[in-house]
Amino acid sequence: MEIKKDTKHKVGKTVQCFSVFLLLAFIATTSINAQRTVMVEEGVGTLNDAISSDTTATGERVDSSTVYVLSSGGTYLLDGSIQHRDFHLTIVAEDDAAEKPMLIPAVDNGGESSRAFRPRGSLTLKGLYVTNEDELGGVNDRIIRISSDDVTISIDDTHLDKSSQSAFRVDGENVNIFLTNSTVSNIGFTSSPDNGRGVDDRGNDIDTLWLENNTFYNLTSQVLRDDGGIIKYAYINQNTMVNIGKNGAVEFGSVVEAHFTNNMVYNGSFYGYDNDDDPIAVVSLDSLSENDISEFGAQSFTLNNNNFYTSPDVVSAYPDTVEQAVTYNATVQAYVTEQGSAPTNLNEAVVFTDGPAQPANVVTAFWALSEDPPSFPTAGEPFDFGYAGTFSSSTGGDEGQQIGSLFWHGGIFISNEDESLADTPTAFQLKGNYPNPFNPSTNIAFDLNEPSEVSVDVYSIVGQKVMTIPAQRMSAGQNQSILLDASGLASGIYIYRVTARTASNVMVNTGRMTLIK
Repeated sequence: MEIKKDTKHKVGKTVQCFSVFLLLAFIATTSINAQRTVMVEEGVGTLNDAISSDTTATGERVDSSTVYVLSSGGTYLLDGSIQHRDFHLTIVAEDDAAEKPMLIPAVDNGGESSRAFRPRGSLTLKGLYVTNEDELGGVNDRIIRISSDDVTISIDDTHLDKSSQSAFRVDGENVNIFLTNSTVSNIGFTSSPDNGRGVDDRGNDIDTLWLENNTFYNLTSQVLRDDGGIIKYAYINQNTMVNIGKNGAVEFGSVVEAHFTNNMVYNGSFYGYDNDDDPIAVVSLDSLSENDISEFGAQSFTLNNNNFYTSPDVVSAYPDTVEQAVTYNATVQAYVTEQGSAPTNLNEAVVFTDGPAQPANVVTAFWALSEDPPSFPTAGEPFDFGYAGTFSSSTGGDEGQQIGSLFWHGGIFISNEDESLADTPTAFQLKGNYPNPFNPSTNIAFDLNEPSEVSVDVYSIVGQKVMTIPAQRMSAGQNQSILLDASGLASGIYIYRVTARTASNVMVNTGRMTLIK
């Protein structure tokens, strides 16, 4: 099948310290307080036109906080990729939509179509169905190709379906990806199984990767594919992963801090591996280099309360030269052993309420080098990945909850918010540091309106990063603080950046402090 290409759309010196303030000020909160909404009619190119018409000839936005609202069950044929630059684009379904609006690539007069999104600015999608299969059945290669540095992609309650290569391809550095309460399905072709990836970092560094309460099924390769970049923080929690194919279900690569918890991994890396090759692991991790540790701090990794299971029907399809994938590589195994978390992880044959067929015939064709292998099982879609309360997995979570996406157990959507408290702030607010000036330590104070992973970066006055305090989980509340010990720094003025990450937002604030020794 031919892979389609994008349709193109056109769209004096300063003082160093001032430049630093501009740089830090640019990294602002991704929370959107909508001032303007645009209801978009369904049709061919209507969404493309609505977005482009809100950009002036000089490239300025009519209103940078515009939210584009799509009608329940509406069909929106995309006239080329939706591409935006240097502003936060937000597209959502209308409130209480009974059916997800559908975003489908249109085919132009030359028979070409394009991937759905190529963002060069932050992007928020909520309540949508987005496919890379065009109106005539051709399939494009990446649903969301992230083509700029320092952007945040926030996807909630959205179905990303059908792509020949990946759901997310990362071409920029220090990108944040938040995927919650969503589905990613049918990525890759069995005739080229290396290409079916959920998130493909392409060797670029990722700042935050947050995957929570999602369902991934029928990916011919991996949910996460590492190609050499560093992930500073990864949180993969409460996901269901079914029929994940060839190269290990989750390949973290080099990660500074990561958590893999409460996940259902069913037929993960189900192709197995040739016993003349190195083993393939369902979950793998690389240790940080000495240079990485010097820059980011020591590595932290936790893995607990998951269910890893591969169907005997799949294993019986292996020829004698093929072995079943191991659950962990050596680095992951070392962490699991050190933490004593092995007993929390299950190997249980749950039966889904209405799941896809086992891909045994796909395995047989793959190892027979068939030039025309069968496709992944899709008969019966939409599937239901719930399972009965009689299975151990139904209470196997770290708080006694079901393992896997909770959506299939009562339609639960994870918000990561604690119950409202009278003293809970209404916004993230930096309150400065005390004492200031200081020697050698100071407390950085702030309010958190919701539980967050909070980190601190410190910069010299000329913009060089000189110190990082790794992310730590903190509860919502007033007058939270992090102790900063600057014993290793010289006297001077420094800029510090406090980043608070939740499942749906990255909130950033900056302050100025003076160290006197």
